[in-house]
Amino acid sequence: MKVHAHSTLHPVRIGLLFLLPSLALGEAGFYRLSWRGDPSTSMVIGWNQISGSNPEVCYDTVDHGKKAIAYPGRRVPDRVVEYRGMNNHFVRLENLEPDTAYYFVVCDSEGVGRRLWFRTASATPKPFTCIIGGDSRSNPEPRREGNKLVAKLRPLFVLFGGDYTGSGQSDQWKEWFEDWQLTISEDGRIYPIIATHGNHESFDMQMMEKLFDTPHPDQYYSLGIAGELMRIWVLNSELEYKCPDKVPEQQAWIESDLPRHSDTQWKLATYHCPMRAHTAHKPEGKSRIAAWARLFYNNGVDLVAESDTHMVKRTYPVRPFDGKGSYESFIRDDEAGMVFIGEGSWGAPMRAANDDKPWTMASDSFHQFKWIQVSSKEMLIRTVKFENVDAVVPLTEDNLFQEPENMVFWKPETGKILRLPFDVAHSTYATSSEARVLFGLGGEWEWSLDGQSWATATAPLGYGDNHVRTSVVPDGTEPRSILFRKTFPVGDPALVSRLFFDLLADDGCVVKLNGAEVIRRNMPNGEILTETLALKRVAAWWGNKAVSLPVDPKFLKKGVNTIEASVHQHSPGSSDLIFDLAVRVKE
Repeated sequence: MKVHAHSTLHPVRIGLLFLLPSLALGEAGFYRLSWRGDPSTSMVIGWNQISGSNPEVCYDTVDHGKKAIAYPGRRVPDRVVEYRGMNNHFVRLENLEPDTAYYFVVCDSEGVGRRLWFRTASATPKPFTCIIGGDSRSNPEPRREGNKLVAKLRPLFVLFGGDYTGSGQSDQWKEWFEDWQLTISEDGRIYPIIATHGNHESFDMQMMEKLFDTPHPDQYYSLGIAGELMRIWVLNSELEYKCPDKVPEQQAWIESDLPRHSDTQWKLATYHCPMRAHTAHKPEGKSRIAAWARLFYNNGVDLVAESDTHMVKRTYPVRPFDGKGSYESFIRDDEAGMVFIGEGSWGAPMRAANDDKPWTMASDSFHQFKWIQVSSKEMLIRTVKFENVDAVVPLTEDNLFQEPENMVFWKPETGKILRLPFDVAHSTYATSSEARVLFGLGGEWEWSLDGQSWATATAPLGYGDNHVRTSVVPDGTEPRSILFRKTFPVGDPALVSRLFFDLLADDGCVVKLNGAEVIRRNMPNGEILTETLALKRVAAWWGNKAVSLPVDPKFLKKGVNTIEASVHQHSPGSSDLIFDLAVRVKE
């Protein structure tokens, strides 16, 4: 890439900036950083030029505040794009020093902008932190909370998985960039974004390139971080739907680029739409599985980051497989598999985590992103909840790897930290034995077909399945749904820190605790009636396995508690139905 010579400030402007070194009229705004080349020696500085003329970036490794004349490095924009109601300017800095702080201001005919700074990546395998998330959409409140947490965590970069706004319109993007300024730390440090294209970015496949000056107009590229300590492959899952003629080009590129980096320690692939979404109504990504799953596995991809679904998941290591013991194209492989994390929810409307697989480690639904610590030894993945944000104590440049005081992390039953290389026996992974069983599987339940007359029988209950202990309907009768209920005592609910329902249900199920819905699994949104059908059929062997699901303990009460469940068929002619449930607590 051609390197432009340093430009020279006009004499009149030099005099003005010398006399008024702190002048800041806000002619530049909506700051953003990105990478086109080597993250250790380059940086793209982008902004919206609101007014003024002849803008340029003044920069140095020494902080001169807003005294523009003191910065020896100067560069005029390499690219200007009028797009989405903004005058997007991009300066491409090159030949920078690795692992170095650079301070800069944007200067123009009307004054000097805000003093900001960034740090280049290391050129050697040095530990770093990063943030991975996506799907902020046009929901400003949770989006802003997440952005504030970026400023407090001070990552090397943010990997954003697409769906920034609701529909990619000008007013939405302006609001998004205004909110993005909240990611800037109090000392002015700003963080580069590695941008992925999502389905809500409309039909303009070049939107990311126009707004973030990304390396490829069709939004697929790779970046090596910290001397190939990590390499990230960004793919565009939307090409399949909106520019199918581009799909072969992307596929040829990823098939050639992945093997070129066999020596990279940590390999991460990302794209917007999941291969196997963990919300039931979302379509399956069979074409992505066919194109990428085996390719990723054969080339040693460690981690796959997906978005789109607006919920939370992490899987056990898996490999692509369609034989016995597999489920939806994958089988668990703790030794050599790849881990999937996701799925968005940086502010977009949350969806139910109601489509777990046998290889799902944990799932839930709340606003979040992943905070990842990367070193030569290991990769530690935490899920940060957008809660208690104002109370979180910001990190400093001296403690970037500490957990911030008052930060709220997701703590599923399998532990707070997902650790790679994966070792299920590691002490960071909790085990189900740590929870006390209030009542187990195979207990007594009341059941009813109409909610009026009730009978009592021993679970598993249902019909048409050899795992059913008590058949609850006459032979030849196949109701679309059956109701179940059970009571159990709780001494002091304030002592319960975690609550788990181990649910076995074929096909779909809604569970209430003391009248409040706490689980909706494989069922549509809206009111659930006796004739409501489940979203899809559950495979027979998977339907006979209990799945541990977290439930908010706030719904418990002192004394007698009541669980009500309705189990639904996928189709009127379905031949089997099964239900059982256990309750465990951690105190």
